[in-house]
Amino acid sequence: MKKVLFVIANYNNEKQQIFDEKISPRNQEYADLHGFDYIVSRGGDVFRGNPTWWKFTLVRDMIESGELQPGDKLTHLDADMFIVKPENDYVTDKSFSYAIDNGNTHCMGSYSITVNDWSVDMINRILDNDMYNKMKNDSHWIGFREQACWYTLCGIVSHSWKPFLEMDNNGWHSNVTENTWYSVPELEEHVEIRGPEWNTTLLEDDAEDPVTQQLMKYNITKSKKEDTIIRHWAGGQPWRPDKWV
Repeated sequence: MKKVLFVIANYNNEKQQIFDEKISPRNQEYADLHGFDYIVSRGGDVFRGNPTWWKFTLVRDMIESGELQPGDKLTHLDADMFIVKPENDYVTDKSFSYAIDNGNTHCMGSYSITVNDWSVDMINRILDNDMYNKMKNDSHWIGFREQACWYTLCGIVSHSWKPFLEMDNNGWHSNVTENTWYSVPELEEHVEIRGPEWNTTLLEDDAEDPVTQQLMKYNITKSKKEDTIIRHWAGGQPWRPDKWV
């Protein structure tokens, strides 16, 4: 079994320097600690007009090329994520794992898969052109792309002021439509959901930053700074890895 830590970093500003000098070395430390092959990609041809689709298109390429084999583990992290507690191994015994972040989203900013028939089919469904052409003008899809596709496949309401972790089935089947593909029992069998400590997007401790202040109204699924495993500067927040070392 091979383990891969996969990150896409392609910026033309100071963010690339922060990633190269501060974030990527921590990723390498984490990979060395847990036996991951660490792969940093600059991306490829832009898919559907937005680089965020790369987190699945490039993984599909790795599977189709044979670089990833059945039973292998791949963990993807967005480039704006900093591993605060490297001792925690982000892999799953199920087919797919991701975290619900503080903003109360089923967030695709990070995820881990076990390569198997179910996870390969899931990636293909997220990238399915028929589904995309059917939903591409939907406002949620326009704003959240691959994440919105996961919501559609799982029948998740696009927004909830009640934490998903407090809802029935973690929000799965809270908005069933004709496009909902997965049943709750299938999701329970194959998907592991983690709490916001694995994808900490908002913290009261960081609220002095103006951008973070504006986002704090969405701090719905609250967590504590001391519990943070991965800090994620989503929503245009400044990247501050120096605050976490």
